[in-house]
Amino acid sequence: MSIRQCALNKSKFVYIPTLLKPFIPFFLILFCFLLSFSYAQSSDIVIVAVTLNGQSKGEYYVRLTEDRDILMRIADIREIGIENPEGRVTEIDREPHISLRSMHGVQFTFNEKKLGVEITVDPSLLPTKIIEFLPGRQPKVYYPRDTSAFFNYRLDYYAGDSFDFNSFNVTNEAGFRTGDILFFSDAFYTKKSDDEKFVRLMTNITYDYRGGLQRFIAGDFVAFSGDLGSTLTMGGISFSKIYRMDPYLIKNPMLNVAGFVTLPSEVEIYLNGMRLRTERLSPGGFDLRDINYYGGAGLLEVIIRDPFGKEERLNFPFYFSDLLLRKGLHEYSYNLGAIREEFGEESNTYSDVAFTAFHRYGYSDKLTLGYHAEALKDFCNFGPQASYLIRDKGIISVSLSKSLGTEGRDGAAGILGYTYQDRRFNARFFVAGFTENHARISDDLTNEKPQFETSAGVGYSTERFGSFSVDFLSLKRFYGDDRQAFTASYSKALSGKSTVFATFRNTNEERSSNEFFVGINYYPGRDHTVSASYRQNEDTHEEVLQITKNIPVGEGISYSASIERTDTGGDNFTSINPSVQYNAKRGIVAAETKIDFDREGRTHEAYRLSAAGSIAYVGGTIGLSRPIIDSFGLVKVGDLKDVKVFYNNEEIGRTNASGKVFVPNLSAYYDNQITINDKDIPMDYTISGVMKFVSPPLRSGSFIAFDIMKFQAITGMLKVKIKGEIKPAEFYEVSMLVDGQEITFPTGKGGEFYFENIKPGRYKTVLKYLGKECIFAMIIPESNDMIIDLKEVICEADR
Repeated sequence: MSIRQCALNKSKFVYIPTLLKPFIPFFLILFCFLLSFSYAQSSDIVIVAVTLNGQSKGEYYVRLTEDRDILMRIADIREIGIENPEGRVTEIDREPHISLRSMHGVQFTFNEKKLGVEITVDPSLLPTKIIEFLPGRQPKVYYPRDTSAFFNYRLDYYAGDSFDFNSFNVTNEAGFRTGDILFFSDAFYTKKSDDEKFVRLMTNITYDYRGGLQRFIAGDFVAFSGDLGSTLTMGGISFSKIYRMDPYLIKNPMLNVAGFVTLPSEVEIYLNGMRLRTERLSPGGFDLRDINYYGGAGLLEVIIRDPFGKEERLNFPFYFSDLLLRKGLHEYSYNLGAIREEFGEESNTYSDVAFTAFHRYGYSDKLTLGYHAEALKDFCNFGPQASYLIRDKGIISVSLSKSLGTEGRDGAAGILGYTYQDRRFNARFFVAGFTENHARISDDLTNEKPQFETSAGVGYSTERFGSFSVDFLSLKRFYGDDRQAFTASYSKALSGKSTVFATFRNTNEERSSNEFFVGINYYPGRDHTVSASYRQNEDTHEEVLQITKNIPVGEGISYSASIERTDTGGDNFTSINPSVQYNAKRGIVAAETKIDFDREGRTHEAYRLSAAGSIAYVGGTIGLSRPIIDSFGLVKVGDLKDVKVFYNNEEIGRTNASGKVFVPNLSAYYDNQITINDKDIPMDYTISGVMKFVSPPLRSGSFIAFDIMKFQAITGMLKVKIKGEIKPAEFYEVSMLVDGQEITFPTGKGGEFYFENIKPGRYKTVLKYLGKECIFAMIIPESNDMIIDLKEVICEADR
């Protein structure tokens, strides 16, 4: 209704007071405007059921225009799933509305009978669902930085016939950690009947920056500078990127797949025919992220089914390899120091100062570039390297090297390699060439230097027929005999409990020789292995039968026994070699003997007795433990004795009288699962949890405490003494100071009170009685009872 139409109907008013007649035109116009506005509003607003790309989104208020456009609140547009709406915006009742007709990529249909709006949107305008394929980390992981120390020792006594003394060895390791810094040293001592020697091995200080996966070493270390460089033991400083600090980080490229669905759909993801996951998708985008596989080439298949049964199959070939770095990642090591000579034989023999380095960078997910370098005072060796992914057809790698120096050390070298692997087939090729004067720091000039080396191999495997591979090697030297070798190998799992394997090798170097080996492993139980093998090499025939019980993670016995028969044509002998090891709570003891019988009935005996253990410190506790191979932990379960403790679901030991037990084999940087057996916890104790995940630094000790408290209730009757009269303090709130914190508890009828788990002691307590503070001491005695009844507790209000 327009304002003019309203004015033409003014004759309908029957009575108008005289005083109001001068204001009739004003009121008439205002009334008609309001009536017109109200009429427009009621005719525009409609409640409709909204469907977006076939998916019901619920009911919403919309406004219908005369030209059959629909205006919808921007907030509602975002709520149904269109994240960034763009179009003509109109503000109505201070709310921004957008025209559906004006939105790019949006179409709609209005059903008047059903009062529904069907909106169809380009999927690119809808939210993207991200589906992660990397395994999730544990939500609560403890990253300890405790001060700790350990001293590992191993004693070995060797004896010959009639148990005559042969030698005695002592090996030790010592480490001390505070925060991110580790001090470490190891050494060994050997005593023989005619000689004795002490040799220091490695001594260094290591600083690990876990956030950046970087390590700095001052002292002794091993440095590597690439395939055409050297591996050296040095004393100096080293700075490296160490991805092992985060073993859950995948440094090689992974597969990411993105797409869109226009209707609500179900997607199934298959990797090499094995279903990884099934997901339900709303209309819009989907992003499959960080799919990882360690088998080289393969196929990812994505099957999308819409509500009407239509099926779409998308195939994505891929190739995974740890030879490549993900785009943007660096891997490096820079080292400067003196070369350690005769390592393992001498303690402090250092020679020339050297520099070595390698650095790799993920230029893209298909290309990794890098270089290596090493140098002495009058010599250097350097060159580039690259690894490239040929789509899904394998990895090609190239390394070049140029050496410059005195004494005829100017030369060049290069390596070209190719690898391919899929579920069944693998192939590899390698060729390397060297000029005569090419040199590396680690080269021994007396060695027979290679000139040209080629190797190639292929392999094929099936579940039914097993795995077969052949390899060929050709080595041409500048001096000395050339070498060619051919190897063929086969293996097959006969059942879930046995595996057979065989190898044939032909070698030509000075003369031709053949070697054949065949064996079988049988696994009768979880901890046992039985193996038998036969080897023939020219005139030598060797047969071995062995049974082994694996070393337990915690306490227990392991053993091994073998019998070996060797025939060398002119002679033969038989060897019997039993050994046993016992993992005790505080150390390891072992014994081994080997007895040889020749064809003449003569015997030769050899014996070994060993003892090993560790002295460890962490959490204010010094204790004895089995040898600490990597990191260790001290688990404390209150003061409870004989509580079973498990490491990665394997029993590691029981707590002692102080509620403690050492765990000597934690893995640095991994999420180690430590669990206690709740059935060993008495009923009158409460515990916050029975499982913890601990990720310790390298060669560190961690104090792992399980919060446990003995349940103890304290009751009594609180009374007030005022003017010589004792009255119950009924229905008051009482505050008590416990270890610097205020706790409160109420009183009931007769002054009865109750609270829990306050350790024995004397505590200041305040009762507000009749507007005044009555202060007294709450004394809790030592007791093993679950309920401590304090009887009457009197607060003297007159004081």
